[in-house]
Amino acid sequence: RFDGTVSAQALNPCALLTTDEVDSLAPNTNVAAGIASSVPAYGYMTCRYTWGTGVGRFNLDIAVADPSRMFAGVNPDQVKQRLLASVKAETSDAVISEIGEAAVFRPDSVADATATALVKGRILQVHLDGLFARERKDQIVGLLKAAAGRL
Repeated sequence: RFDGTVSAQALNPCALLTTDEVDSLAPNTNVAAGIASSVPAYGYMTCRYTWGTGVGRFNLDIAVADPSRMFAGVNPDQVKQRLLASVKAETSDAVISEIGEAAVFRPDSVADATATALVKGRILQVHLDGLFARERKDQIVGLLKAAAGRL
């Protein structure tokens, strides 16, 4: 607050999850603090956590984006519809209840899985890249829920 004007503090995507929460994906490994990056012109911010080596290397990204940039010309109800429509039948895709206005889990391969939600007018994603990412659905969804609670 300065001279009667309140200015919004920029969101730090690395503050959406604690390293202890991220450690749940990496048993017997201490995960270092995340590294934030952003593209303000596109309303996009990320935080990346990395651990392991070789085929045991993992990347966990937390991203916050402006839906009007991701879905140009689409109103919030249509964003929800598109998000829910992205779930494909007879796959490991799933609609997630209790997170934001709409949320889904979509593994693109055995080593690539993303949980995405529309929360408080923003797109929030938790993406895991590493072996057996698809099998860590419950942990990824848990991280999305924790991050959504702090958004």
